[in-house]
Amino acid sequence: MKKFLNGVIGIFLLFNLTIRFGTIFYYPPYNGAIAGFLGVVVAACVFVVFWPRYLRHLLFIFGFSFFLFGFGSIDIQSRIFELIVTLVASTLFVINVRASEMPVSTRPLVILVLCYVGLSLFSLLLLPVTQIFRDFWFFGFPDFFFYLFIGPPYGFYFPVSAVIQLALFVTLIVELSSSSLNVELYKSLFAGIFSGAVFCAFIGLLDFYGVISLAWYRFGQTVSPGVLHSTFQNRNCFGEFVVTVIPFVMIGFLSKIRGVWWKVFLFACLVICEIALILAGGRAGWVTYPLILFICWLFSYFSKEGRLQSFHFKWKDLAKVTISVPVTIGISLVLVFYVLMPLGDQLKNTRGVSGINKGSDKTSQYLQSRIKSIAALDAASRDRTWGQGFHVGRENPLFGVGYESFYLQAHILDKIPESYFSQFRDGRDYIFESPHNVFISVFVSGGMVGVWLWLLAIGYALMVMMYDLVEHKRLLNIPVMISIISFHIYGMVQSMQYIPMIWLLVFLCLGYAMTIDEGMLPGRLRKVFGVLTKVSVVLVAIGLFVYLGNFESKGLAEKYGLRIYAIDQDQDRFAGFHPHSQRWKYGDYRWCGKRGAIYVAEAGVRKSEVGTRNAEDLLVGLEFHCRTPGMEEEPVVVTVSHEGKLIDKITFTEKGSVTKKYELTGERGKGQRSEDRGQRAEHRGQKEQRLDIEVSRTWIPHNHLGNFDRRELGIGVKMR
Repeated sequence: MKKFLNGVIGIFLLFNLTIRFGTIFYYPPYNGAIAGFLGVVVAACVFVVFWPRYLRHLLFIFGFSFFLFGFGSIDIQSRIFELIVTLVASTLFVINVRASEMPVSTRPLVILVLCYVGLSLFSLLLLPVTQIFRDFWFFGFPDFFFYLFIGPPYGFYFPVSAVIQLALFVTLIVELSSSSLNVELYKSLFAGIFSGAVFCAFIGLLDFYGVISLAWYRFGQTVSPGVLHSTFQNRNCFGEFVVTVIPFVMIGFLSKIRGVWWKVFLFACLVICEIALILAGGRAGWVTYPLILFICWLFSYFSKEGRLQSFHFKWKDLAKVTISVPVTIGISLVLVFYVLMPLGDQLKNTRGVSGINKGSDKTSQYLQSRIKSIAALDAASRDRTWGQGFHVGRENPLFGVGYESFYLQAHILDKIPESYFSQFRDGRDYIFESPHNVFISVFVSGGMVGVWLWLLAIGYALMVMMYDLVEHKRLLNIPVMISIISFHIYGMVQSMQYIPMIWLLVFLCLGYAMTIDEGMLPGRLRKVFGVLTKVSVVLVAIGLFVYLGNFESKGLAEKYGLRIYAIDQDQDRFAGFHPHSQRWKYGDYRWCGKRGAIYVAEAGVRKSEVGTRNAEDLLVGLEFHCRTPGMEEEPVVVTVSHEGKLIDKITFTEKGSVTKKYELTGERGKGQRSEDRGQRAEHRGQKEQRLDIEVSRTWIPHNHLGNFDRRELGIGVKMR
């Protein structure tokens, strides 16, 4: 069993190393910097493999670096982060194998987390699986996975990369929890994450007031002008990170380190984070931070000199906690309005330095407007986003519509007037990228079963840590429990899955809970969770059959009278072609890479005239468009083949379009057909004829147009 589990984990990590290293160097201006950075990481991991006693140091540095990766999944920063996660997990795996450590595999929490991963994996059957495999064949190994990782959230590649990411995160925590030094390793990791958060807040303040500039790291993009972002994609992501990791300050407060200066230093860290949150202007952070601060102070007074005291609460303790929170916030407000704002104005007036800061008057006006809107946070700002998520999820309320597929589903359902989503949106607002609620995101992904698995795992983790805290006085349980609570409180107004680094935080907390033996729970609770765990396994097995029965979302297609469940009803006709994109458009064409194929059926073609050719022959009209640079010196040649035979060769010497018609001969499968919108146009088993297209050379728009499009494009094609 041990060898089998290690074999599965080893193969999965090797797969991740291959696809991630093979697809990371697609950014010529930055390849050197990326290679240098990753070279240092690889060298550090190899060093630790041979000298495992430095593993704690590696994990501290790894945790400290988290603040560098506050971006969406498709951004290069997050893709580097996931590669680093793979390297760290691989390092832990090798060390554990050499030490003959057994992977934690039988504890209820491990099983519950694996059930959630299994349900998410099975939900991929709702995607256009056939088309994904066809694209893989035509794009080739490295290009396919590159497109997979940069696919936008409204594309059908995004959920696939999200499931790979989810499985990678779980692999990391399983390996981390399997170590005999797991508690100390988690402590170092959490301490590093908190230290990085404080540093992130500090340099964010310097950036805000123009002392340094972080615009280069954000690629010059400031999503919300006049507010603090630090190294993050936007202020809300920054707030999510700080609020989730701030409980780890208690690692310092609960340590055995004595001295008033140590306490002053930790208090100063809290103030720096608070100031950064104030200037970030995120209302969710403002609301959540005082509550989390209150819980942190509450527990800090229960412990002294690194040991847990009695839970009997005295009035003087309540007074201390009651005073500590407003004092912390009050000092932060005083520093913002009476120190930093005047200092910022002075720098602006005397040295011409402004940074993101727009001046004290505008900052004050902005903060006041945000304070006034806090009361309407839920009703005015989130009802539409939550509603969009709920109405997508209700299409399959029991098992969901696919892991991290909200944005994809929303775009499809929005084009169907009869759908719940379309009727709810009614043309108002825009389609949000996420439901802005972690629980609704889980509901959309896995339905009520997904919510059940998630809440059961979280509940078990909190419960086993609480019993262990009482029994063994393990103080590290306290900040981990608070971090989980903080994550979900903030998650009520944000989808925490959107930023991979933030999504990993809760799994690290669950991984820490995996280190605690289930024997901490009373016998009756163990029996209850034993039954609930078995029920969860059965539900996931049922989910597999449910997804198989709705393969490629055929149930929704039939419900709404579609040939296939997609906006583009000819989407599955094209393999090796990039899907239509909101961001990547060069005319209304589908763009292939080096090779592609068009699967011909009744849609888009017509039969030849009887008496001229076989009545079953197909007449296909295609328009080819080429805009490859340098065609005057090196023409682009497009070859078209049918059943292995060359039927056309088109040469482009200048930018333009060519329309062609091809008569395809051959017997076609006999399947029932209907053009009625309420029925599918053809049976799945119907034989299709295929046109193969190959282009002599390709081009990358980013290299010639300076835009964000790094796809390798061959020829644009449109059916006529």
